[in-house]
Amino acid sequence: MKSFIYILFCCIFLFSTSAVEAQSFTLDSSVVHANVAGLVNVNDNITNTTANSITLRWRVIATTFPPDWLSGSAFGICDNHTCYYNSPGSGVSMPLWNDTTGTGLTFTTDPYTPGHGDFHLSLNFAYVSVGTHSVTVAITLPLGGTDTATFVINKVPSAAPSIVKSADDVVIYPNPTRDELNLVYDPASDVKSIAIYSIIGKVMAVYKVTDNNSANLNLENIPSGIYFARLVNSHGAMVATRKFTKQ
Repeated sequence: MKSFIYILFCCIFLFSTSAVEAQSFTLDSSVVHANVAGLVNVNDNITNTTANSITLRWRVIATTFPPDWLSGSAFGICDNHTCYYNSPGSGVSMPLWNDTTGTGLTFTTDPYTPGHGDFHLSLNFAYVSVGTHSVTVAITLPLGGTDTATFVINKVPSAAPSIVKSADDVVIYPNPTRDELNLVYDPASDVKSIAIYSIIGKVMAVYKVTDNNSANLNLENIPSGIYFARLVNSHGAMVATRKFTKQ
């Protein structure tokens, strides 16, 4: 009887561990900087790195936005379900962020299928005060595991919006590929290594980068399948993630 209970416990533990490992995601960047003059989206997209769809929860956990930046007409956050706009002091019980109490609602996304999915700030800063402030969003898996996205926004007096986001500059080819993979990226990204992950999050290979704007990866020893290339800078922070298929 004791042996049966022990085996049952081990099976439950292994099943639970597999379930947790089967859910993971990455953000394009942990910190996104943007110069904003008017109406603009500031993206930090989510990549589901697993083989199954995942549903996430998110909420604003900190911000230095002044009251005029927090108005419902100026500040919103969009996931793959819809856009939510802040309205502190308007009678909404739990807004994105309340500049008085600091409380905010927790939102639930639609399922993110494997690969890249939308997540961004929706800003209309044409008539807000000039300055530099930040907002941090915590994004959580139902079974545990949280990542944060911090958006540092610089409101400039005028000029076209300028989003500084190296992830948008990454080019990957050929895709699908057979024996090698080429990546081209912004030198300012400070990429020092590229890790290849399987769709279940297993590290398949790590390549040191010597060129400041491109890399050529030999994939001969990696089996056919769907993988993610994660670009990491000299501080150990992930710069970008790109999905590819090895034939």
